Amino acid sequence: MKQLDLWDPATFHSGFPHDYFRYMRENEPVFWNEHPVWDGYWNVTRHADVLRVSRDSDCFSSQPDPFLAGDRPPSEGDGSNSHMLISLDPPDHTKMRKLVNRGFTPRRVRDLEEKIQAQVDRLVDQVSEKTSCEMVSEIAVELPLQVIADLVGVPEEDRHQIFHWTEVTFGFDAAYTLEEQVEAGAAMFAYADQMCEIRKMEPHDDLISVLMEAEIDGESLDQIQIDVFFMLLQNAGSETTRNLITTGTLELIRHPDQLQILRDDPSLIPNAIEELLRFTSPVMQFVRRPRYDTMVGEQEIKAGEPVVIWYPSANRDERAFENPDALNVTRDASQHLAFGAGGPHFCLGASLARLEAKMMFEAIVDRFEDLDLGVEDPSTLPRLHSNLIDGYVELPLRWKSIKPAA
Repeated sequence: MKQLDLWDPATFHSGFPHDYFRYMRENEPVFWNEHPVWDGYWNVTRHADVLRVSRDSDCFSSQPDPFLAGDRPPSEGDGSNSHMLISLDPPDHTKMRKLVNRGFTPRRVRDLEEKIQAQVDRLVDQVSEKTSCEMVSEIAVELPLQVIADLVGVPEEDRHQIFHWTEVTFGFDAAYTLEEQVEAGAAMFAYADQMCEIRKMEPHDDLISVLMEAEIDGESLDQIQIDVFFMLLQNAGSETTRNLITTGTLELIRHPDQLQILRDDPSLIPNAIEELLRFTSPVMQFVRRPRYDTMVGEQEIKAGEPVVIWYPSANRDERAFENPDALNVTRDASQHLAFGAGGPHFCLGASLARLEAKMMFEAIVDRFEDLDLGVEDPSTLPRLHSNLIDGYVELPLRWKSIKPAA
């Protein structure tokens, strides 16, 4: 089979190439790709191997950063990503995660429940007088944007500007230049600096204040660490949820029998979210590098060689899931790797993402009557320009009516 340029975001403009990865899982589960900047990189495709690489932090490092260089010059070596939580290894990662965890305690997530439900009701109410909308911009983007802003403490008037900077910085639109990406990142750092200065004079009850005040072993986060975490949180806190809601809705519409199961028994929605995470896998991959020569499966990998772990492939592995290419909202999909396969880098905001998705899918299942796509062929819908995040730029929906919120 002809090798795909998996580093190139354009390879994913028509969606994740599941047929290609199915073939590779069977015939060459750990395979080598050429790269225009790196010497090359290994691709890991099977569930068990992705799990092993993800959890074995003694061998596999996230330094200098966990991103697969794409069609823009890589940041590797300039240190711009080295302070990110997802770029750190234990013990530095463990220490910083303990600090950051204080902003994601079960109590803080529970305290957001009423706000999340209010945001879901508001977003659906806003389109309730219509019979169609563009889901990404009118619903899916807005929910995590507002929730993360509430958590961090971003004022309402600044939230869409922060989201715009995030989209530009992470390069999900090929129209933005590298210079514009750098400028947007610098603007986000300056904004985080300003937030911290305000909180030094006026303490707030938000995540930025928690990060400024927290100490472990007498150490606190410095300003650049707070800035980088602020930028990462805006992206990581919105992209997975946004694309789970968007692509999950699309898949439920494409599988009306599964949507009907949820309408008949809404108590299955939390289980369905795990299956939708498995089936859609919003985050496609991360990169690790072994500290020493090792084996992954039957393939020898040399120290320092980039290793890309592909979550959508692992989540469709026939060795881990029966009939994996079928959407089944009643299956036990708890072993999916959509949140990072456990280990030290398991998604910090997984519980928050699940809560947002639960409330939104409850509204989608209960309130929208005769929900359908607003386009005949979903394969024509534009996707994000990314080799990291799989999602849609837009998703037109139509319906007969929307019931009032309970």
